[in-house]
Amino acid sequence: MKTMTVLRVAPVAFAALLQGCFGGGEPGDGEYSQDLSNPGTHEICSYEDNLDNDGYASARMSYPCDLSEVSYPSTTLTGGFTNTKEQMFWLADHLTSHGIVVLTITPTNPLSVPPIWRKAHISGFNVLAAENNRVDSPLEGKLDLEKRNIMGYSMGGGGAIMAAEEMIEKPASMIALAPWLGAYNVDYNQITVPSMIVGAAEDVVAVNSEVYYPQFRSDIERGLAMISDASHLDFISTGDEIEQMRIRTMVTAFLEVQLKDNNAAYSYFDGEEHEEHVAEGWFTAYDYQRD
Repeated sequence: MKTMTVLRVAPVAFAALLQGCFGGGEPGDGEYSQDLSNPGTHEICSYEDNLDNDGYASARMSYPCDLSEVSYPSTTLTGGFTNTKEQMFWLADHLTSHGIVVLTITPTNPLSVPPIWRKAHISGFNVLAAENNRVDSPLEGKLDLEKRNIMGYSMGGGGAIMAAEEMIEKPASMIALAPWLGAYNVDYNQITVPSMIVGAAEDVVAVNSEVYYPQFRSDIERGLAMISDASHLDFISTGDEIEQMRIRTMVTAFLEVQLKDNNAAYSYFDGEEHEEHVAEGWFTAYDYQRD
């Protein structure tokens, strides 16, 4: 029997003191939440044991250590061509510090094609349910299975789009980070869940984010954020700090809305936070359509 190894990572110490207002008010004006650009208040635990699956090579589960809430939302997360799961921990840990369980995955062959990442996302989606049901899992009974997202970068983003098309049991939402599909076709009419593309304005590899976006159905909630000055490699652990801050802010806000029903986070899409980001030059192209 395998033993479970749990790793603990404390969020940035002062981040718990950084209180940002959804909507731009002053303290005392209403509901407040931590600035989504900065780490959240949750200490991070993780494990890799008991996550074996034929649909991917390896995986790590990260979750809030205290597990004091009734249930938690979750997401899959993959890198892209040549990437291992470790190169996406920067984003996984940020999300987990905000109370989102993340299954970060290395596909069976990181040198392959988007369907391999599609398989990894579908497998990971099912593993999240299995961990919620497994006796002795740290997450037994703790995951809200109606609040599972799938998310990937580059080929992993293409794989997330393909998975959202194919899956019979649909995820709650989908995020594609600088997605690359190559010559693979997608029937976008089959994607019926809220979907977000976060792309890079200086990307010379995955150049079709703005081409994919309008193909999504107009009757679903959908968004596109092309991050100014970001390149394709800013989505992995060695990326530029400023561009990664912008990427993680948009991802966290989308998941706050879709997985936590935190409507205050819409301010990052069409409220004061968004207006501030536009003024600061965050985007070269942007769109957000609520359902």
